[in-house]
Amino acid sequence: MRIFALLSEWILRNRAITGLALLAMLGLAVLGTTRVVADFSVEAFFGADDHEVEELAAYKETWGEDDSVLIVTLQAEEGDLLSERRLQLLSDLTAALEESPSVGSTASLANSPAIFGDLPGMIELRSVVATYPGEGDLLPAWRQRLLDNSAVVPLLLAEDARSAAVVVELDVHGDNVRLLAPVVNEVRALVSTFDGREGVRTGTAGIPVVRADFFKLIFENQRTLVPSIMFMVAVLLMLLFRRLHGALIPGFAALLPTLIVFGAMGFFGESIGIMNQNYATLLPAIVLADAIHLVSRFHEEARGLAAPGEPLTRQQRHKAIVLATQRIGLACLLTSATTGIGFLSLRLANMPILKGYGTYAALGIVAAYATVLMVIPLALSFTRGPVPGQDRVSLERVNEKLRACGRFSIQRPWVVLACTGAILALCLLLSQRVVVDNVLTGMLEEEHPTSLAGAVVDTELGGVLGIEIETVGPAGSLKTPEVLGALSELERWALQQDGVRSVQGPASMLGLFTRATRPDGVLPQSREAIAQTFLLGESAGLEHFILLGDSEGGEGYARSRTVLRIRDQGGRWIDDFSKRLQKELDLLFEDLSVRPHITGTPFVAYRGVNRVTEDLRTSLWVAFIIIGAVILLLFRSPRIALLSFLPNAMPLLVGYGLLGITGWELDPAPAVVFIIALGIAVDDTIHLIVRWREELDNGRTNEEAILESVVHTGRAVTVTTIVLALGFGVNVFSSFPMMTVLAALGATVVTTALFCDLFLLPALLVLWGSPATSTRQRGLDG
Repeated sequence: MRIFALLSEWILRNRAITGLALLAMLGLAVLGTTRVVADFSVEAFFGADDHEVEELAAYKETWGEDDSVLIVTLQAEEGDLLSERRLQLLSDLTAALEESPSVGSTASLANSPAIFGDLPGMIELRSVVATYPGEGDLLPAWRQRLLDNSAVVPLLLAEDARSAAVVVELDVHGDNVRLLAPVVNEVRALVSTFDGREGVRTGTAGIPVVRADFFKLIFENQRTLVPSIMFMVAVLLMLLFRRLHGALIPGFAALLPTLIVFGAMGFFGESIGIMNQNYATLLPAIVLADAIHLVSRFHEEARGLAAPGEPLTRQQRHKAIVLATQRIGLACLLTSATTGIGFLSLRLANMPILKGYGTYAALGIVAAYATVLMVIPLALSFTRGPVPGQDRVSLERVNEKLRACGRFSIQRPWVVLACTGAILALCLLLSQRVVVDNVLTGMLEEEHPTSLAGAVVDTELGGVLGIEIETVGPAGSLKTPEVLGALSELERWALQQDGVRSVQGPASMLGLFTRATRPDGVLPQSREAIAQTFLLGESAGLEHFILLGDSEGGEGYARSRTVLRIRDQGGRWIDDFSKRLQKELDLLFEDLSVRPHITGTPFVAYRGVNRVTEDLRTSLWVAFIIIGAVILLLFRSPRIALLSFLPNAMPLLVGYGLLGITGWELDPAPAVVFIIALGIAVDDTIHLIVRWREELDNGRTNEEAILESVVHTGRAVTVTTIVLALGFGVNVFSSFPMMTVLAALGATVVTTALFCDLFLLPALLVLWGSPATSTRQRGLDG
């Protein structure tokens, strides 16, 4: 199109102005990146106006943070922990933690009251450790009473007494990772000084630790992976173009839009989170595609203006730049539009994190297109020397391989379609095995120390995650036998559910005090007797579960909390369990004056992640439809739009089949890959179709046009696919399991897209691409 030629001519005439504008843009982008902060908070994930987030915020206002709990684990290498020296070690560790300025409170055997419910009238307000009878005849009975104490086991002590926990409430907001990380490191350093003493191994687990480790590994990975990608891409581009500018120009063109995106995020207050942190590796890989196509087309045009090996004159170089921009500009516009639409489709999602991800990724695509049209022509105008000649042996070998792919597809289109159909059927079958799920504590590798400690908490102790149930009613309502009975029944039901490790709440606490003070162990039925039990409970920590008031009731005894500690079994389990829990709550409290609701950071986070995955699947279909409509409008051919459908759908189906055969779960990371891969697959298809139509307009037959497009555009398509596969694939070395899945899935999908464009698309075009009569063998052997 002439408009692209006019733009490149203006840039070449005004190189100084263009260069200064680019430098100014680069400076602003760098300034903006200095303002970017990391935010892994629930509010950042959902948005501050989400109903569940508002409920969680109100809950935290009353009861404090529920995601600032760090769990220190102690494991005996031999025997158990119930010996004098090991209990003293636990006591010393607890005391050291309590002295830390970053710790708000602790709970362990060293400071929890000994409530022995099997001995009526016995309640020890001294700690469990303080009641240790020594290595005498009383030890077996003490040990048994301790292991029967549901206030301690399994929350603070494993059933076999080989593991124990110190529950640490950090004096810092769990969402603020910048403040949280140094606090976690400080606690870890302190805990590590006790590791190995008395044959006891220590570890740390919990949401704060996972967040801090995730935050740390993100930047460690980026420092390692981004330079690795840049080096591999530079080597690949040098092999392709055989000129230094062939590596430097596309490389700079890829980095600039990425800087612009992070700069814009800094200026507009968008934080780096769990999803958009991958911009640094994915955006450059995506941007390189059009850059490689333009540089490759520049070399092709230059070879037609100068003899092989001879330097280009200034006029020849500028003419080659203008011709390349004119002929590749429309294809790049179409590819940018379709890729941008793929990202913008995320604006249709309900989750703010997806809206932001799609918006800034689309901004990156716009910046990339501007870079291709401005930076690359400007940079190419400063190059010197000849371009690689058409007579190079290596280039001819590549051309011959691509020509062979084109010949095969043109001569045997039904074979290609039959193979495609077989693969399609297999992938559809495997896709039935795909599970949509995610595990919050699975963000780190299984061998990571935090994961190992978390496994101990989940399997032997009280569970690493907590589901909170808050009941709200009139003042004094929690002193009624009916409400206490419902809370007691709730706890009994919860303990019977698979995955629930322990339950803490007002009913269980009062039950312990009742069994310790009443011979029959029956919860009192009169307000007076209940009030007496409350007075005892208030001196032993009941205020953690009931909002207390004065002795007459006042504004107190209107709110309570029940904490279910659970194993982290993923989003599907949480979703299923919360439905059963809500049904049970409706039954238990149907005729009572109090109303319960489920909340807590893990519960809200899981609900959000599940919605993210569902939103991504919906956005993928929407993007597919919109991209198809764009292709239809731009090419003005329903036939072309239909022919482009299968080559772009096939890579996604192969990716879905890969999830099925490997057993990987479909969580937000793989789901994002499908959105990205769709845009990439369409990009290559558009470049091939544009070149095919250009060759048809030049008078070639359908088969000749197909072969020319495969040979000339196929080189750039192959290189961009390798670059993108590397961009995805390097994440296989990431410390995050979800990024490893993203790496394998992304590389598989873009590689499949290449084979679809080199084999499937030519087969479709030769059968139904042109209405003209085919002369299949003409020109294929030349």
